[in-house]
Amino acid sequence: MVFIQNFTESTVRRNIYEQQIERQEEVTTSISQSISSDLGILVSVLDGLANSDLLQNGDFASDKTTNLINDKLQRYGAEIDNIFLLDRNNIVTLAIPGPNSTTDDTNLRAGDDLSQRQWVKDTRTKTGAPYFFGGFERQGVYKLFITFPILNRETNEKLGIVGASISAGSFFSTYGNLENLDEQFLVVYDKKGNIITNPGNAGLLGQNFFGEFVQDFVDRNKVLNNLTRNLLQGHSGFGIYDYGRGERITTQEPISVNGHLQFFVQAVTPTISLYSDLENSLFVERVKLFSLFAATLAGVVVLMIFLIKWNNSLKKEVTRRTKELHDSNTQLIEANDQLERNNKLQKEFINIAAHELRTPIQPILGLSEIVAKENKDKELDKYLEVIFRNAKRLRKLTENILDVTRIESKMLKLNKEPVRIHNLLLSMVKDYETEIIKENRINQVKLLYHPHITGNPANVVVQADISRLTQIISNLLNNALKFSRKDGGVIEVTLNEHIEGNSKFASINVIDHGEGIDPKIQANLFTMFSTNSYDGTGLGLYLCKNLIEAQGGRIWARNNPGGKGAVFGFDLRIIDGK
Repeated sequence: MVFIQNFTESTVRRNIYEQQIERQEEVTTSISQSISSDLGILVSVLDGLANSDLLQNGDFASDKTTNLINDKLQRYGAEIDNIFLLDRNNIVTLAIPGPNSTTDDTNLRAGDDLSQRQWVKDTRTKTGAPYFFGGFERQGVYKLFITFPILNRETNEKLGIVGASISAGSFFSTYGNLENLDEQFLVVYDKKGNIITNPGNAGLLGQNFFGEFVQDFVDRNKVLNNLTRNLLQGHSGFGIYDYGRGERITTQEPISVNGHLQFFVQAVTPTISLYSDLENSLFVERVKLFSLFAATLAGVVVLMIFLIKWNNSLKKEVTRRTKELHDSNTQLIEANDQLERNNKLQKEFINIAAHELRTPIQPILGLSEIVAKENKDKELDKYLEVIFRNAKRLRKLTENILDVTRIESKMLKLNKEPVRIHNLLLSMVKDYETEIIKENRINQVKLLYHPHITGNPANVVVQADISRLTQIISNLLNNALKFSRKDGGVIEVTLNEHIEGNSKFASINVIDHGEGIDPKIQANLFTMFSTNSYDGTGLGLYLCKNLIEAQGGRIWARNNPGGKGAVFGFDLRIIDGK
């Protein structure tokens, strides 16, 4: 009995570790692909700027150039600090901060002479290829630089440099935890093996992993050293080790951009975080083992009695039923294994396909805009509009698929902050009114906003991720506009408040007067790939539900009790925003 229990517990421990490694490898691969895709898009942006007519004509500082770079920054939307331009003499002519940049002394400024910077010298040797500089630490901020030489398209003359600076911590924190050592966290290296992110010990930043300082810190652990050495050679893998700070499971993936290795990432999980699940599983197995032992003992007693009386017939029956049970179990195991393999392949295919589709979309949009601005043929405008509209639709589809992938793999990250919901709704309604006017639908659809709040509605504050909240409201407004495109009428957006227990909630409703919700899809409205009579991917409402619930809210949909149409709404807890 003791031997069986020890064997069972050992098997359970091994299975939990194997399951964690498999899940963690999938997460690490997804993180590597996301970083690779985002950096690839940034390289495309820099390439497009280097080949723009403004920079090709030597315009490195005008308002037109500033507006062009600002437009690219808004469209790219990543955690970058600056996009900057250097002239022939390596002097900064423009340094435009990114949308999420913080004002500090580490950013480049116009007039800076960067002739002595090594990454500037290295970029000068390039012939139309991007250059990645692994890291530059200044005032405690670790910077990455991605640069592109500006070459005259006809003479190949070197006109200057366009580049982007990124705070490593801010950039890589969008893909995983960089702060809490008690949970799964990320460590990122550059091509030389220098550590550019590491939670819990700022002294390791910028240090080479195989240098004396880091080796003393990890106690020269052989497993970790071999694992990291293989990673820097471009190999994925996993390892389990303990260098004196608790046992850890590490999985790893190289990060390539345009086919070249640039960075390397490790996902590290302290195994102590798995112990609660492990103990629960062991308790269940102990109960099962005791029950099995008791049932077996009772079965043996009964079997002995029946064997005395009905020995021959019982043996035949047991043999027949055992064979049937074995055959049935074998078939079930094979079918289950096949389903798991198919599910894993499907997830991997969807994730890879979405990332591969995302990379070429930005160049298509960027080049379409450039051609549209320079085009004077009105006949060609119609075809460019079709290209631009469908490229934006494809970009939205890939973003939705990537969001679904993050939700399904538990990787969704929210940046919650106090949000004045009235101001956000007012701004979005005005933006949609502008779009309705542009589409010449002002006589068909009218958009109204009604705040039903006691006191000043601007004082209603919720704790939420404003970008995700904007995404949810946009989805609901877009659905309302779709269902109003035939009959037109009024679309109402309302803001209400109600009290439940000791908490106060803000309720946001979008009310249309279209055809309403088909009862056949009512029950599955917020599930993945739920569709209606209009074109759509079936992902929008599924994303809305998961994004709202991840922020502690609730979402609902019902036919309009006051007449024709439907009501889609959600609520969030109100906080003290004063």
